[in-house]
Amino acid sequence: MIKMERRSDKNVSDVSHNCCSAAKKKCIEPFDVWPVSRFDRQFPYFRLPTELGSFSLDASRNYVHNRSHLRVYSPPSDRKVAWDLSNGYSDFIQRDETKMEYIDHLLQWIHMCRHSKFPSFSSDTVGGETSM
Repeated sequence: MIKMERRSDKNVSDVSHNCCSAAKKKCIEPFDVWPVSRFDRQFPYFRLPTELGSFSLDASRNYVHNRSHLRVYSPPSDRKVAWDLSNGYSDFIQRDETKMEYIDHLLQWIHMCRHSKFPSFSSDTVGGETSM
């Protein structure tokens, strides 16, 4: 006969860490709220997000410095639509999954608009000017 023992919380409470001597799962890092008056100030002002600019990618996934290849989805007005998922599949252009793009297109847009959209940007920043 095999005897099974239940694991108790005593083993867990033996684990200690920096903030206190309690177990990790029971310990909460202290948050100093005194004096409360340090929180008595005006709420910060947040603006709604605005568009700084745009770019698009052509069929070959090359950077285009305008909105010419952007598309907008407009849902059908009739809710009873027979969705044919194969419709348009022959026109679909598969992206090359082996080529990692990361944020290269976004960085290229920032580089092209650095003086018009970001006037505080200067070429004497750390790292100097890069060529894209």
